[in-house]
Amino acid sequence: MAKGKKEDVEILEEDELDDLEDKEMRKGEEEEDLSGGEDEEEPEAKAKKEGPSKAKEKKGKDREIPPVKKEDWEGQPLPYWVMAQIAFIAEREKLSKQKVDALIERIKEKFGLLTVEAGEAVGIVAAQSIGEPGTQLTLRTKHYAGAAEVSVGSGIQRVEEIVDGRSKSKYPTMTIFLKPPLNKDKDKALKFANKLVEVRLKDVASLHEDFRNSTISIELNEDGLKEHYLDEKEMISKIKSGIRLEAHQKKNIVELNFKREPLIKIRKAILKLMNSRVQGIKGIEKVLISEEEKEFVIKTSGSNLKNILKLEEIDPARTTTNDIMETSLVLGIEAGRALVVNELYKTFKDNRIAIDVRHLMILADLMTYNAEVKGIVRTGISREKASPFARAAFEETVKHLVDASFRGESEELQGVVENIIVGQPVKVGTGIVELVMGNPRAGKGKKD
Repeated sequence: MAKGKKEDVEILEEDELDDLEDKEMRKGEEEEDLSGGEDEEEPEAKAKKEGPSKAKEKKGKDREIPPVKKEDWEGQPLPYWVMAQIAFIAEREKLSKQKVDALIERIKEKFGLLTVEAGEAVGIVAAQSIGEPGTQLTLRTKHYAGAAEVSVGSGIQRVEEIVDGRSKSKYPTMTIFLKPPLNKDKDKALKFANKLVEVRLKDVASLHEDFRNSTISIELNEDGLKEHYLDEKEMISKIKSGIRLEAHQKKNIVELNFKREPLIKIRKAILKLMNSRVQGIKGIEKVLISEEEKEFVIKTSGSNLKNILKLEEIDPARTTTNDIMETSLVLGIEAGRALVVNELYKTFKDNRIAIDVRHLMILADLMTYNAEVKGIVRTGISREKASPFARAAFEETVKHLVDASFRGESEELQGVVENIIVGQPVKVGTGIVELVMGNPRAGKGKKD
Protein backbone atom coordinates (compact mmCIF):
# COMPACT_ATOMS: atom_id res chain seq x y z
CA MET A 1 0.00 0.00 0.00
CA ALA A 2 1.35 3.39 -1.01
CA LYS A 3 0.44 6.84 0.30
CA GLY A 4 0.28 10.09 -1.66
CA LYS A 5 2.58 12.87 -0.53
CA LYS A 6 0.22 15.82 -0.97
CA GLU A 7 -3.08 14.61 0.45
CA ASP A 8 -2.00 11.37 2.19
CA VAL A 9 -4.50 9.43 0.10
CA GLU A 10 -4.10 5.67 0.25
CA ILE A 11 -3.51 4.08 -3.16
CA LEU A 12 -4.54 0.43 -3.04
CA GLU A 13 -2.86 -2.21 -5.14
CA GLU A 14 -5.05 -4.50 -7.27
CA ASP A 15 -4.91 -7.47 -4.85
CA GLU A 16 -5.68 -5.25 -1.87
CA LEU A 17 -8.62 -3.74 -3.75
CA ASP A 18 -10.06 -7.22 -4.44
CA ASP A 19 -9.69 -8.17 -0.76
CA LEU A 20 -11.40 -4.95 0.29
CA GLU A 21 -14.31 -5.61 -2.06
CA ASP A 22 -14.65 -9.16 -0.70
CA LYS A 23 -14.72 -7.86 2.88
CA GLU A 24 -17.39 -5.28 1.99
CA MET A 25 -19.47 -7.95 0.26
CA ARG A 26 -19.25 -10.35 3.22
CA LYS A 27 -20.09 -7.49 5.58
CA GLY A 28 -23.20 -6.71 3.51
CA GLU A 29 -24.27 -10.36 3.57
CA GLU A 30 -23.88 -10.52 7.36
CA GLU A 31 -25.99 -7.37 7.74
CA GLU A 32 -28.70 -8.92 5.58
CA ASP A 33 -28.66 -12.08 7.72
CA LEU A 34 -28.95 -10.05 10.94
CA SER A 35 -31.81 -7.94 9.59
CA GLY A 36 -33.82 -11.00 8.53
CA GLY A 37 -37.33 -11.15 9.98
CA GLU A 38 -40.62 -12.92 9.50
CA ASP A 39 -40.14 -13.65 5.81
CA GLU A 40 -36.82 -15.50 6.28
CA GLU A 41 -36.58 -18.62 4.13
CA GLU A 42 -34.51 -21.75 4.51
CA PRO A 43 -31.06 -21.63 2.90
CA GLU A 44 -31.84 -24.38 0.35
CA ALA A 45 -35.11 -22.81 -0.77
CA LYS A 46 -33.47 -19.39 -0.94
CA ALA A 47 -30.56 -20.69 -3.08
CA LYS A 48 -33.02 -22.45 -5.38
CA LYS A 49 -35.08 -19.28 -5.75
CA GLU A 50 -32.16 -17.01 -6.41
CA GLY A 51 -30.66 -19.33 -9.01
CA PRO A 52 -27.02 -20.03 -9.93
CA SER A 53 -26.27 -16.49 -11.16
CA LYS A 54 -27.19 -14.94 -7.79
CA ALA A 55 -25.16 -17.50 -5.90
CA LYS A 56 -22.11 -16.76 -8.04
CA GLU A 57 -22.38 -13.06 -7.34
CA LYS A 58 -22.12 -13.72 -3.59
CA LYS A 59 -18.89 -15.69 -3.82
CA GLY A 60 -16.54 -12.76 -3.62
CA LYS A 61 -13.62 -13.59 -5.87
CA ASP A 62 -15.71 -15.93 -8.09
CA ARG A 63 -17.54 -13.02 -9.71
CA GLU A 64 -17.56 -14.55 -13.19
CA ILE A 65 -20.09 -14.47 -15.98
CA PRO A 66 -21.62 -17.96 -16.25
CA PRO A 67 -20.64 -19.69 -19.49
CA VAL A 68 -23.21 -20.23 -22.23
CA LYS A 69 -24.81 -23.67 -21.99
CA LYS A 70 -23.83 -26.19 -24.63
CA GLU A 71 -27.44 -26.90 -25.58
CA ASP A 72 -27.87 -23.21 -26.45
CA TRP A 73 -25.47 -23.42 -29.42
CA GLU A 74 -24.58 -27.07 -30.07
CA GLY A 75 -26.35 -28.61 -33.02
CA GLN A 76 -27.67 -25.29 -34.31
CA PRO A 77 -27.66 -24.88 -38.11
CA LEU A 78 -26.11 -21.40 -37.79
CA PRO A 79 -23.77 -19.66 -35.32
CA TYR A 80 -25.25 -18.74 -31.95
CA TRP A 81 -25.30 -14.97 -32.57
CA VAL A 82 -27.13 -15.45 -35.91
CA MET A 83 -29.75 -17.69 -34.28
CA ALA A 84 -30.20 -15.11 -31.51
CA GLN A 85 -30.94 -12.43 -34.11
CA ILE A 86 -33.41 -14.71 -35.89
CA ALA A 87 -35.16 -15.40 -32.57
CA PHE A 88 -35.39 -11.67 -31.86
CA ILE A 89 -36.87 -10.91 -35.32
CA ALA A 90 -39.30 -13.87 -35.08
CA GLU A 91 -40.58 -12.63 -31.71
CA ARG A 92 -40.87 -9.02 -32.89
CA GLU A 93 -42.68 -9.91 -36.14
CA LYS A 94 -44.66 -12.76 -34.51
CA LEU A 95 -43.64 -15.31 -37.15
CA SER A 96 -45.03 -18.83 -37.20
CA LYS A 97 -42.77 -21.89 -36.88
CA GLN A 98 -43.13 -22.60 -40.61
CA LYS A 99 -41.99 -19.08 -41.52
CA VAL A 100 -39.09 -19.23 -39.02
CA ASP A 101 -37.88 -22.52 -40.56
CA ALA A 102 -38.10 -20.98 -44.05
CA LEU A 103 -36.15 -17.92 -42.83
CA ILE A 104 -33.44 -20.14 -41.30
CA GLU A 105 -33.10 -22.09 -44.56
CA ARG A 106 -32.79 -18.88 -46.57
CA ILE A 107 -30.15 -17.48 -44.21
CA LYS A 108 -28.27 -20.81 -44.25
CA GLU A 109 -28.07 -20.58 -48.03
CA LYS A 110 -26.78 -16.99 -47.90
CA PHE A 111 -24.43 -17.77 -45.01
CA GLY A 112 -22.95 -20.71 -46.91
CA LEU A 113 -22.05 -18.43 -49.81
CA LEU A 114 -20.32 -16.00 -47.44
CA THR A 115 -18.08 -18.51 -45.68
CA VAL A 116 -14.46 -18.90 -46.78
CA GLU A 117 -12.95 -22.30 -47.51
CA ALA A 118 -10.09 -23.42 -45.29
CA GLY A 119 -6.76 -22.44 -46.78
CA GLU A 120 -8.12 -19.86 -49.20
CA ALA A 121 -5.66 -17.02 -49.93
CA VAL A 122 -7.89 -14.24 -48.61
CA GLY A 123 -5.06 -11.70 -48.64
CA ILE A 124 -4.36 -12.15 -52.36
CA VAL A 125 -8.08 -12.06 -53.17
CA ALA A 126 -8.50 -8.86 -51.13
CA ALA A 127 -5.47 -7.22 -52.77
CA GLN A 128 -6.76 -8.06 -56.26
CA SER A 129 -10.31 -6.96 -55.40
CA ILE A 130 -9.11 -3.56 -54.14
CA GLY A 131 -6.25 -2.97 -56.61
CA GLU A 132 -8.01 -3.73 -59.89
CA PRO A 133 -10.98 -1.33 -59.45
CA GLY A 134 -8.64 1.14 -57.76
CA THR A 135 -7.03 1.77 -61.14
CA GLN A 136 -10.40 3.00 -62.42
CA LEU A 137 -10.60 5.84 -59.90
CA THR A 138 -10.23 9.28 -61.41
CA LEU A 139 -8.30 12.20 -60.00
CA ARG A 140 -11.06 14.60 -59.14
CA THR A 141 -12.30 16.63 -56.21
CA LYS A 142 -15.82 16.38 -54.86
CA HIS A 143 -17.63 19.28 -53.24
CA TYR A 144 -20.42 19.53 -50.76
CA ALA A 145 -23.67 20.60 -52.42
CA GLY A 146 -23.99 24.37 -52.44
CA ALA A 147 -20.49 25.15 -51.12
CA ALA A 148 -17.44 24.83 -53.34
CA GLU A 149 -15.13 26.14 -50.63
CA VAL A 150 -15.67 23.13 -48.33
CA SER A 151 -14.06 20.40 -50.42
CA VAL A 152 -12.82 16.93 -49.65
CA GLY A 153 -10.44 14.76 -51.64
CA SER A 154 -12.07 11.78 -53.29
CA GLY A 155 -10.72 9.21 -55.66
CA ILE A 156 -7.30 7.66 -55.92
CA GLN A 157 -5.59 10.37 -53.84
CA ARG A 158 -7.91 9.65 -50.90
CA VAL A 159 -7.34 5.88 -51.17
CA GLU A 160 -3.56 6.42 -51.22
CA GLU A 161 -3.84 8.73 -48.20
CA ILE A 162 -5.67 6.05 -46.18
CA VAL A 163 -3.63 3.02 -47.29
CA ASP A 164 -0.31 4.83 -46.77
CA GLY A 165 -1.36 5.67 -43.18
CA ARG A 166 -0.35 9.33 -43.48
CA SER A 167 -0.16 11.27 -40.23
CA LYS A 168 -2.19 14.23 -41.55
CA SER A 169 -5.16 14.23 -43.88
CA LYS A 170 -4.94 16.63 -46.83
CA TYR A 171 -8.63 17.51 -46.62
CA PRO A 172 -9.68 17.01 -42.98
CA THR A 173 -13.43 17.40 -42.46
CA MET A 174 -15.88 16.85 -39.62
CA THR A 175 -19.60 16.07 -39.43
CA ILE A 176 -20.91 17.60 -36.19
CA PHE A 177 -24.33 16.56 -34.90
CA LEU A 178 -26.10 18.86 -32.43
CA LYS A 179 -28.28 18.12 -29.44
CA PRO A 180 -31.93 19.25 -29.42
CA PRO A 181 -33.31 21.90 -29.56
CA LEU A 182 -30.24 23.37 -31.32
CA ASN A 183 -30.46 20.85 -34.19
CA LYS A 184 -33.98 22.03 -35.11
CA ASP A 185 -33.30 25.79 -35.23
CA LYS A 186 -31.27 26.82 -38.28
CA ASP A 187 -30.41 30.35 -37.04
CA LYS A 188 -29.14 29.10 -33.66
CA ALA A 189 -27.23 26.26 -35.33
CA LEU A 190 -25.61 28.73 -37.76
CA LYS A 191 -24.66 31.09 -34.92
CA PHE A 192 -23.10 28.18 -32.97
CA ALA A 193 -21.28 26.95 -36.10
CA ASN A 194 -19.75 30.39 -36.73
CA LYS A 195 -18.39 30.42 -33.18
CA LEU A 196 -16.51 27.19 -33.96
CA VAL A 197 -14.49 28.79 -36.77
CA GLU A 198 -10.95 29.67 -35.76
CA VAL A 199 -10.72 33.48 -35.83
CA ARG A 200 -7.42 35.28 -35.34
CA LEU A 201 -7.01 38.99 -34.65
CA LYS A 202 -5.55 39.61 -38.13
CA ASP A 203 -8.85 38.32 -39.64
CA VAL A 204 -10.94 41.08 -38.00
CA ALA A 205 -8.38 43.90 -37.62
CA SER A 206 -5.87 45.80 -39.73
CA LEU A 207 -2.43 46.95 -38.58
CA HIS A 208 -0.93 50.42 -39.21
CA GLU A 209 2.69 50.99 -38.13
CA ASP A 210 4.35 54.39 -37.72
CA PHE A 211 7.86 53.73 -36.42
CA ARG A 212 8.92 57.36 -36.98
CA ASN A 213 6.41 58.58 -34.37
CA SER A 214 6.75 55.35 -32.29
CA THR A 215 3.05 54.43 -32.65
CA ILE A 216 1.17 51.36 -33.83
CA SER A 217 -2.57 51.45 -34.59
CA ILE A 218 -4.86 48.40 -34.67
CA GLU A 219 -8.19 49.13 -36.39
CA LEU A 220 -11.08 46.69 -35.91
CA ASN A 221 -13.22 45.75 -38.90
CA GLU A 222 -16.89 46.15 -37.97
CA ASP A 223 -18.15 43.87 -40.78
CA GLY A 224 -15.72 41.14 -39.72
CA LEU A 225 -16.83 41.42 -36.08
CA LYS A 226 -20.51 41.07 -37.09
CA GLU A 227 -19.77 38.10 -39.34
CA HIS A 228 -18.12 36.16 -36.50
CA TYR A 229 -20.48 37.47 -33.76
CA LEU A 230 -17.66 39.21 -31.89
CA ASP A 231 -18.10 42.05 -29.38
CA GLU A 232 -16.03 45.19 -30.06
CA LYS A 233 -15.43 46.00 -26.38
CA GLU A 234 -14.17 42.49 -25.65
CA MET A 235 -11.81 42.65 -28.62
CA ILE A 236 -10.36 46.00 -27.49
CA SER A 237 -9.80 44.66 -23.95
CA LYS A 238 -8.04 41.59 -25.42
CA ILE A 239 -5.74 43.82 -27.45
CA LYS A 240 -4.87 45.94 -24.41
CA SER A 241 -4.23 42.90 -22.22
CA GLY A 242 -2.26 41.11 -24.97
CA ILE A 243 0.62 43.58 -25.11
CA ARG A 244 2.29 45.65 -22.39
CA LEU A 245 2.37 49.07 -24.03
CA GLU A 246 0.69 52.38 -23.40
CA ALA A 247 -2.70 52.12 -25.17
CA HIS A 248 -5.24 54.79 -26.22
CA GLN A 249 -8.65 54.07 -27.70
CA LYS A 250 -10.34 56.11 -30.44
CA LYS A 251 -13.68 54.53 -31.41
CA ASN A 252 -12.69 51.22 -33.05
CA ILE A 253 -8.95 52.01 -33.16
CA VAL A 254 -6.42 51.10 -30.44
CA GLU A 255 -3.23 53.17 -30.60
CA LEU A 256 -0.12 51.73 -28.94
CA ASN A 257 2.83 53.96 -28.05
CA PHE A 258 6.41 52.78 -27.50
CA LYS A 259 9.46 54.95 -26.85
CA ARG A 260 12.61 53.21 -25.68
CA GLU A 261 11.76 49.63 -26.66
CA PRO A 262 13.84 48.04 -29.48
CA LEU A 263 11.99 47.98 -32.78
CA ILE A 264 12.61 44.27 -33.43
CA LYS A 265 11.13 43.39 -30.03
CA ILE A 266 8.04 45.52 -30.72
CA ARG A 267 7.67 44.02 -34.18
CA LYS A 268 7.74 40.43 -32.84
CA ALA A 269 5.24 41.26 -30.08
CA ILE A 270 2.80 42.91 -32.52
CA LEU A 271 2.97 40.02 -35.01
CA LYS A 272 2.36 37.53 -32.21
CA LEU A 273 -0.64 39.58 -31.04
CA MET A 274 -2.13 39.77 -34.54
CA ASN A 275 -1.73 36.00 -34.96
CA SER A 276 -3.39 35.19 -31.61
CA ARG A 277 -6.71 33.29 -31.65
CA VAL A 278 -9.65 35.37 -30.40
CA GLN A 279 -12.46 32.86 -30.99
CA GLY A 280 -13.20 29.35 -32.18
CA ILE A 281 -11.43 26.01 -32.11
CA LYS A 282 -7.98 25.47 -33.53
CA GLY A 283 -8.04 23.78 -36.94
CA ILE A 284 -11.66 24.60 -37.88
CA GLU A 285 -11.35 26.80 -40.98
CA LYS A 286 -14.85 26.91 -42.48
CA VAL A 287 -18.34 25.68 -41.60
CA LEU A 288 -21.46 24.79 -43.54
CA ILE A 289 -24.97 24.04 -42.25
CA SER A 290 -26.82 21.23 -44.04
CA GLU A 291 -30.12 19.49 -43.32
CA GLU A 292 -30.06 15.71 -42.95
CA GLU A 293 -33.11 13.70 -41.92
CA LYS A 294 -35.02 16.71 -40.57
CA GLU A 295 -32.15 18.04 -38.44
CA PHE A 296 -29.39 20.56 -39.03
CA VAL A 297 -25.83 19.23 -39.16
CA ILE A 298 -22.55 21.16 -39.25
CA LYS A 299 -19.96 20.25 -41.89
CA THR A 300 -16.49 21.68 -41.32
CA SER A 301 -13.31 22.17 -43.27
CA GLY A 302 -10.58 21.28 -40.79
CA SER A 303 -10.73 18.91 -37.85
CA ASN A 304 -10.21 18.96 -34.08
CA LEU A 305 -12.16 16.04 -32.63
CA LYS A 306 -10.67 16.23 -29.13
CA ASN A 307 -11.81 19.81 -28.47
CA ILE A 308 -15.12 19.51 -30.32
CA LEU A 309 -16.17 16.56 -28.11
CA LYS A 310 -15.75 18.77 -25.03
CA LEU A 311 -18.60 21.09 -26.10
CA GLU A 312 -21.95 20.52 -24.39
CA GLU A 313 -24.04 21.49 -27.45
CA ILE A 314 -22.78 18.66 -29.70
CA ASP A 315 -23.84 15.00 -29.79
CA PRO A 316 -20.58 13.11 -29.07
CA ALA A 317 -21.99 9.70 -30.05
CA ARG A 318 -22.55 10.71 -33.70
CA THR A 319 -19.94 13.40 -34.34
CA THR A 320 -17.19 12.11 -36.65
CA THR A 321 -14.06 13.18 -38.51
CA ASN A 322 -12.42 11.72 -41.61
CA ASP A 323 -8.95 12.00 -40.02
CA ILE A 324 -8.01 8.40 -39.19
CA MET A 325 -4.97 9.19 -37.06
CA GLU A 326 -6.89 11.70 -34.96
CA THR A 327 -9.78 9.26 -34.47
CA SER A 328 -7.46 6.46 -33.30
CA LEU A 329 -5.71 8.80 -30.84
CA VAL A 330 -8.92 10.27 -29.38
CA LEU A 331 -11.34 7.31 -29.50
CA GLY A 332 -9.00 4.32 -29.67
CA ILE A 333 -7.61 1.93 -32.27
CA GLU A 334 -10.92 0.10 -32.84
CA ALA A 335 -12.54 3.39 -33.86
CA GLY A 336 -9.58 4.03 -36.18
CA ARG A 337 -10.01 0.59 -37.75
CA ALA A 338 -13.74 1.15 -38.31
CA LEU A 339 -12.98 4.53 -39.92
CA VAL A 340 -10.46 2.95 -42.33
CA VAL A 341 -13.19 0.55 -43.52
CA ASN A 342 -15.89 3.25 -43.73
CA GLU A 343 -13.72 5.80 -45.55
CA LEU A 344 -12.44 3.30 -48.13
CA TYR A 345 -15.93 1.91 -48.71
CA LYS A 346 -17.38 5.43 -49.08
CA THR A 347 -14.64 6.51 -51.51
CA PHE A 348 -15.24 3.52 -53.79
CA LYS A 349 -19.03 3.89 -53.49
CA ASP A 350 -18.86 7.59 -54.44
CA ASN A 351 -17.07 6.53 -57.63
CA ARG A 352 -19.66 3.80 -58.30
CA ILE A 353 -17.28 0.93 -57.63
CA ALA A 354 -18.74 -2.03 -55.72
CA ILE A 355 -16.29 -3.85 -53.43
CA ASP A 356 -17.12 -6.47 -50.83
CA VAL A 357 -16.58 -4.86 -47.43
CA ARG A 358 -14.76 -7.98 -46.16
CA HIS A 359 -11.76 -7.18 -48.38
CA LEU A 360 -11.55 -3.73 -46.82
CA MET A 361 -11.89 -5.24 -43.32
CA ILE A 362 -8.87 -7.49 -43.95
CA LEU A 363 -6.85 -4.45 -45.05
CA ALA A 364 -7.97 -2.46 -41.98
CA ASP A 365 -7.09 -5.36 -39.65
CA LEU A 366 -3.62 -5.57 -41.19
CA MET A 367 -3.06 -1.83 -40.73
CA THR A 368 -4.22 -1.71 -37.07
CA TYR A 369 -3.47 -5.14 -35.54
CA ASN A 370 -0.62 -3.82 -33.35
CA ALA A 371 -2.65 -0.94 -31.80
CA GLU A 372 -1.24 1.64 -34.25
CA VAL A 373 -2.38 2.77 -37.69
CA LYS A 374 0.45 1.75 -40.03
CA GLY A 375 0.45 2.12 -43.79
CA ILE A 376 1.24 -0.41 -46.49
CA VAL A 377 4.60 1.22 -47.10
CA ARG A 378 8.23 0.30 -46.43
CA THR A 379 8.20 2.25 -43.16
CA GLY A 380 4.90 0.68 -42.05
CA ILE A 381 3.79 -2.93 -41.79
CA SER A 382 6.38 -4.21 -44.30
CA ARG A 383 9.20 -3.38 -41.86
CA GLU A 384 7.54 -5.40 -39.07
CA LYS A 385 7.24 -8.70 -40.95
CA ALA A 386 9.09 -11.55 -39.27
CA SER A 387 10.36 -13.01 -42.54
CA PRO A 388 13.53 -11.40 -44.01
CA PHE A 389 12.55 -12.55 -47.52
CA ALA A 390 9.07 -10.98 -47.18
CA ARG A 391 10.65 -7.66 -46.15
CA ALA A 392 13.19 -7.83 -48.97
CA ALA A 393 10.51 -8.64 -51.57
CA PHE A 394 8.73 -5.31 -51.03
CA GLU A 395 11.35 -2.56 -51.23
CA GLU A 396 15.03 -1.98 -50.39
CA THR A 397 15.96 -5.63 -51.03
CA VAL A 398 19.72 -5.44 -50.35
CA LYS A 399 19.29 -3.37 -47.19
CA HIS A 400 16.86 -5.86 -45.61
CA LEU A 401 19.01 -8.88 -46.50
CA VAL A 402 22.17 -7.25 -45.10
CA ASP A 403 20.39 -6.23 -41.88
CA ALA A 404 18.97 -9.73 -41.44
CA SER A 405 22.41 -11.30 -41.93
CA PHE A 406 24.00 -8.94 -39.40
CA ARG A 407 21.34 -9.88 -36.83
CA GLY A 408 21.60 -13.57 -37.62
CA GLU A 409 17.93 -13.99 -38.48
CA SER A 410 16.58 -17.28 -39.78
CA GLU A 411 13.98 -17.79 -42.52
CA GLU A 412 11.17 -20.14 -41.50
CA LEU A 413 9.50 -20.19 -44.96
CA GLN A 414 6.00 -19.93 -43.51
CA GLY A 415 4.48 -17.27 -45.77
CA VAL A 416 3.51 -17.02 -49.43
CA VAL A 417 6.24 -14.68 -50.69
CA GLU A 418 9.19 -16.50 -49.19
CA ASN A 419 8.07 -19.90 -50.55
CA ILE A 420 7.66 -18.44 -54.05
CA ILE A 421 11.20 -17.00 -53.83
CA VAL A 422 12.77 -20.38 -53.04
CA GLY A 423 10.48 -22.29 -55.43
CA GLN A 424 8.58 -24.35 -52.87
CA PRO A 425 4.82 -25.09 -52.89
CA VAL A 426 2.92 -22.23 -51.26
CA LYS A 427 1.07 -23.11 -48.06
CA VAL A 428 -2.27 -21.96 -49.43
CA GLY A 429 -5.24 -24.01 -50.62
CA THR A 430 -4.14 -27.58 -51.38
CA GLY A 431 -0.61 -26.59 -50.30
CA ILE A 432 -1.63 -26.69 -46.62
CA VAL A 433 -2.42 -30.43 -46.83
CA GLU A 434 0.47 -32.76 -46.00
CA LEU A 435 -0.74 -36.20 -46.98
CA VAL A 436 1.28 -39.16 -48.32
CA MET A 437 -0.58 -42.04 -49.95
CA GLY A 438 1.07 -45.45 -49.91
CA ASN A 439 0.49 -48.33 -52.36
CA PRO A 440 -2.06 -50.73 -50.83
CA ARG A 441 -1.00 -53.54 -53.18
CA ALA A 442 2.51 -53.34 -51.83
CA GLY A 443 1.12 -53.84 -48.34
CA LYS A 444 2.31 -50.45 -47.13
CA GLY A 445 -1.16 -49.10 -46.38
CA LYS A 446 -1.93 -45.41 -46.00
CA LYS A 447 0.23 -42.94 -44.24
CA ASP A 448 -0.81 -39.57 -42.85
